[in-house]
Amino acid sequence: MKIRTVVSAAVLAAGMGMLVPACGSGGGGGEFRPIDPNAALFWDRQTDENRELLESIIAEFNAERDGIPVKADYVGGYSEIFRKLVTSIQARTVPAMAVGYQSMTTVYAQAGAIVPLDPLIADPGLGLSEQELADFFPVVLETNRYPTLDDGMYSFPFCKSVLMLYFNKRVLAAAGIDAPPRTWDEFLTQCRQIKERTGKSAYAVAVDASTFDGMVFSMGGEVYANGESRFDSPESLAVLKLHETLGQEGLAYQILAHRYDDRSDFAQDKVAFFFRSSSHRTYTGMLIEPEAWGMAVIPQADPEHPKTVLYGPNINIFRTTPEQERVAWEFTKFFTSPEVTVRWALGTGYLPIRKSAAQDPRMQAFWEEWSYNKAPFDCLDFACSEPNVPGWQEVRELIENALAGVLTGVKTAEQAAAELKQGADAVLAESR
Repeated sequence: MKIRTVVSAAVLAAGMGMLVPACGSGGGGGEFRPIDPNAALFWDRQTDENRELLESIIAEFNAERDGIPVKADYVGGYSEIFRKLVTSIQARTVPAMAVGYQSMTTVYAQAGAIVPLDPLIADPGLGLSEQELADFFPVVLETNRYPTLDDGMYSFPFCKSVLMLYFNKRVLAAAGIDAPPRTWDEFLTQCRQIKERTGKSAYAVAVDASTFDGMVFSMGGEVYANGESRFDSPESLAVLKLHETLGQEGLAYQILAHRYDDRSDFAQDKVAFFFRSSSHRTYTGMLIEPEAWGMAVIPQADPEHPKTVLYGPNINIFRTTPEQERVAWEFTKFFTSPEVTVRWALGTGYLPIRKSAAQDPRMQAFWEEWSYNKAPFDCLDFACSEPNVPGWQEVRELIENALAGVLTGVKTAEQAAAELKQGADAVLAESR
């Protein structure tokens, strides 16, 4: 998911590093002052019904235990939370925990502001058993391990979703197509057929780095390895060439990613396809009748070995006091318990992150309501996490500029790939 920041993560990390030295493992307590000494403050960005459900879950957690309560505080979107936390860390006054993305976590960790979670996970009294850990889908835990931080776990999964293909059955039928594409060759063929037979552009493109990453994964490639980007790989070039072709042949058009015009155009039968997180299922369903559309695994180079990208924020626990750190961890465990993760998934459109959800009668009933409801959950077995290394947030901007450039014809795919590789590696090297 895209997070825009006013100041680069690398610059912020450098500035905070001057104020706060990196700390050793384990919850030290007293490294920073809690904003609210009488409550474990949780900075989040949930809105509307999601906020109501989170408040309900927090109330249940507080009712089951003694001691200081957890209290949610909504301070804006992810970028606002990030900026406010940077200021708070510099002032050495922080919440007990906050929601955020991996690129943010690397900044907080470099400043020594967050608690490494491995000691808490392994704690005999507070931790998670091997059986409990095995119940999490591996990818949701792996994305919270940071290779540049000794492969330590500095965050824990909160809300997760996967990249999906959304397809309009009415537009496909008008073009003589009876099923969504399974491969990228089929996708391009269907786009051309839709253009030829209906006169419509097939795909509304919300230019997004995570979508690019998911496409590269689905073609069998990687976007990062061994400290460098892989934007010079055949798979990365193939994604750029696909967008170049879509733009040249009028098969797709770009929309503003934060406006969600792709969803509304899709519901009005203006396009056949868009790619978004599975969490968009709920909002899309409000715009178009269920029999007129569906969701599927994104097209693949090899459908027998599918890949897609994992989205979603995590929870960071900040260095405050031993009591606040313990309460924050206990709430994190409670929120990701099998029962709560199913309730959260059903109430919000996010995915349950525990394998045991498949046996929950509530989840099974939801999957039976609509034939496509289970499709995102099935993707968790092969979803891939995006790089969680310093500088990647700035790399995301470069990816999106490259995609927009080839889609609009400003650059060739080869030019964009070369510039993207050079620019990304420079950012990653500087961030190291």
